[in-house]
Amino acid sequence: MYTVETDEQAQQQIAALPPEALPAYAEVRTLLEVDPLAGDPYHRQNPDAPLRTIAFSGAGMVTYLILDDQRRVDVLRVFWAG
Repeated sequence: MYTVETDEQAQQQIAALPPEALPAYAEVRTLLEVDPLAGDPYHRQNPDAPLRTIAFSGAGMVTYLILDDQRRVDVLRVFWAG
């Protein structure tokens, strides 16, 4: 299991999500605890990079950093286009 921590700016972005997006975001957060490689590499040319993104709820995107040596995932940005 990984610990998921959320950057201060990302916390503000999560607080601004519409209520209907929150369950899907919660599912992503749970997924990151058990399988952080489930997301796509931020730069497709570097598929093993620790900076990754994962989509949720059709209009959301989470950008995060995997710190394997610490068994930690840092959520850096949560974007909502809806």
